[in-house]
Amino acid sequence: MWSGVISIKSGEGYKSGTAGSFIRYLNISCGSLGELKGDIDDCLQDKLITQDEFNILDKLSGTTDYLIQKMIKSIREAEKSGKWKNFNS
Repeated sequence: MWSGVISIKSGEGYKSGTAGSFIRYLNISCGSLGELKGDIDDCLQDKLITQDEFNILDKLSGTTDYLIQKMIKSIREAEKSGKWKNFNS
């Protein structure tokens, strides 16, 4: 489970320079979040966490996914409108 958490590095994507690279890193982060969500489900099934703990983690992971998707959408819109500034510029 820890490897899914530590691989979420959106800052690395931003510093790569382009909007496309940043979006790629954000999509990787979504994949890592999906892996973490699966691990959380497993923890509930194995009774390592309570239903209340699961509900909290499930809500947090859902909110995180939503925010990443909104960030991707905003970056695409900024790039399309010419407002995106590359980090290296």
